[in-house]
Amino acid sequence: MLRTVLAGLKARPLRLLLSAVAVTLGVTFVAGSFVLTDAVGAGLRDAVAYETRGVDASIDAKRGLDLDDATLAKVRQVPGVAAAEGRGGVSAPVLGPDGRPRDAAATALSTDEKMRPYDLAEGRFPQGAGEVAMERNSAEGFALGGPVTVLDETGGRHPLTLVGTFSRPTDAGLGGATLVVPLGTLRQISPAATFGEIVVRASPGADKARLVADLKKTPGVSVVTGKEAAARLLRETAPDTAGLAKFFTAFAVLAMVVAAMVITNSFTILVAQRARELALLRCVGAGKRQIFGSVLIEAAVVGAVASVAGLFGGLGVAAVLQTVAGQETVYLPLTTRTVLAAVAIGILVTALAAAIPAWSATRVAPIEALWTPTEAKRAGRPRAIVALILLAAGVGAGVVALQSSVEDGAALAMAAMVALLGATLAAGPLVAGPVVRALGSLVPGQPADLAALNADRNPKRTAASAAALTIGLAVVALATTVAAGVEAGRSQGLDGQVAADFTVTSVVATQPLPATLADTLAAVPGVTATSTRRSFSGDFGEYGTFQLTAVSGDLLRPTVLSGRLDRLGPGEIAISKDLAEQTGLAVGGTVRSLRVVAIYDSVDAPGVDLGFALVDLAEQGKLAMNGESYDGSVLVKVTDPEQARSSLEQALSGAPLAKLSSFQELKEEAAAPLRDTLNLMWALTALAVLIAFAGIANTLSLSVLERTRESALLRALGLTRGGLGAALTTESVFVAVLGAACGLLVGIASAWLITEVASGGGEPIVFAPPWGRLGVLVAAALAAAPLAALVPARRAGRDSLVAGIATD
Repeated sequence: MLRTVLAGLKARPLRLLLSAVAVTLGVTFVAGSFVLTDAVGAGLRDAVAYETRGVDASIDAKRGLDLDDATLAKVRQVPGVAAAEGRGGVSAPVLGPDGRPRDAAATALSTDEKMRPYDLAEGRFPQGAGEVAMERNSAEGFALGGPVTVLDETGGRHPLTLVGTFSRPTDAGLGGATLVVPLGTLRQISPAATFGEIVVRASPGADKARLVADLKKTPGVSVVTGKEAAARLLRETAPDTAGLAKFFTAFAVLAMVVAAMVITNSFTILVAQRARELALLRCVGAGKRQIFGSVLIEAAVVGAVASVAGLFGGLGVAAVLQTVAGQETVYLPLTTRTVLAAVAIGILVTALAAAIPAWSATRVAPIEALWTPTEAKRAGRPRAIVALILLAAGVGAGVVALQSSVEDGAALAMAAMVALLGATLAAGPLVAGPVVRALGSLVPGQPADLAALNADRNPKRTAASAAALTIGLAVVALATTVAAGVEAGRSQGLDGQVAADFTVTSVVATQPLPATLADTLAAVPGVTATSTRRSFSGDFGEYGTFQLTAVSGDLLRPTVLSGRLDRLGPGEIAISKDLAEQTGLAVGGTVRSLRVVAIYDSVDAPGVDLGFALVDLAEQGKLAMNGESYDGSVLVKVTDPEQARSSLEQALSGAPLAKLSSFQELKEEAAAPLRDTLNLMWALTALAVLIAFAGIANTLSLSVLERTRESALLRALGLTRGGLGAALTTESVFVAVLGAACGLLVGIASAWLITEVASGGGEPIVFAPPWGRLGVLVAAALAAAPLAALVPARRAGRDSLVAGIATD
């Protein structure tokens, strides 16, 4: 029986090719997700290795003390120390080529080349005062030998000359400096700068353990070995690989589910086409178990070959995604776990997906299978009952979700989506026939009539081909609509919260804007109002410490949930919804002698963040813990934003740390992370859609083989090769339309439910389907359908008429 199976695989490799393609794409996703997750850890380990290379001991200051030049001098005198360097970074914004300040950090150049945590890329490292080297990516727009203006924390300008660029394999979240200058220049930029760490390289042949013990005798310091320092840094900056793995795994599961549906459909067709062959095997003595096992062996072979191909495909996908993300060093760690998991999942999913068709093959009696095949059985009442039950469950879960809390409602909304998707898939064979007949009546021409007849002949197969596309597009439509709703909600929230046309922020978060800046801007022609905003740490007594905001003017007004907030006066405070829930405070209550006059909901964005509570600027002193503020901004309202911008920038020339942003730029900055996430989700889900189209192409290819005699008869009766190809192409488009329509229906309906449930939470969200993006999605699906039919159409037109008519 094994020889028979292998002979069948050798004789019909093309019939299983597209099934193998579906498995390959699914395993590619699985392997790629594992590799990308491991690549994050590999990048971090590489970054830590660079940060600690050549370091045999690391010295930190004990609590309350600083590492200064005196401590460094003592360390250098310890026997066995070949070199010791102080490390520390300071904020050093750079004026870009456009004249606007860019956030940057500077560190002193290590004089010991073996302990430098970076490599020279171009030019040379700075040697004297007034020279600087920049990180390669940060140096874009600057020329070697050209000027670089660095700002200190007071806004003072320090003209330097760019003499070189340097690079690291990756930053990996360690926050390395982007500027390297001599120690003297660093002290000019920040005279009060101290070392955050002192690193030591041991002399050749020195006992490193004894060196560490001797260094510990230095007063006011704690010392660890270089390996211990690397392990600590790795532990402290460890990324959320578990969360990243869950994110990619979710899409890997989606890809494998779609691939499993394609495989099930493919093997169902293959078993039906091989009914006579399997019956003959039964007649010559093969048992049901042998038939069942033969189909599973075929599936396992396909899964094994496709899994190996998918494993290498995963490496390629991981490399491409890292390159597209702009990562200079591409990491492709291939672990035993990745190899075993990818191959095992590929074989297991393929075998399980083929189990139902294999079981169906054993139920056909040998004599019955030798008869001429008839029309496929149509879906009956049991399927309709199942679809109605799932639909009722989905609607019921959705109704309960709308009346539940956000946490419970979210879980119920997802359950409702799964039930709705299940109802759609269950009802697929019931609606496939009427839909394709309707499409056939709308499209004129003989190819459309033939396509509708072919698709309607076996509605189960048509629905199964469309089901994979339905799942893929449902997920894409859901993610796209929800993300667009969050973006629209934030945009509407900012429109209602901010009445200004411009915001002015400091490029150095710890350095406040000049106290007189609001008055300076108010004097600019065209400015109608200004408002100052300052964030500070406030003491709420028994309730704890919270981030609060002090404002002046009325250009910042969040959505009021209860109370009134037309203008904050003396002795008044407005609290956020989150703070009210945490503390139990309500309108009319008091905290630190301030009366709560309103509870609000706000949108967080750079320069307009309102924190947990809002007070008048004059009341800041009553709550501030240390009298200091951070993350300050000035809001400006003008009569004509286009004309006023140049005047505002000119007025800010005396405040070099000030950054001017329009309200539209503010909204774009707030939406950028969400759009990046959405683009990534689109790229990941596109693979599932690609697998779905591989399934459509596979179904058409197998149906062409099944209809060889029919196609030959049609050509004998006058149908041209082009007409036969057009019929198959139109059939592919009909299947794509069915899958896309069902997917959009499920995705948008689920997005509406999730939006309604989430609108009661802290994140502003509205139901605003991005019809433009969804239209592009549908257009891409319909454009891909003819491509899926290209190979089957060419094969159908290439067969000989005589050989086709003679086919059994």
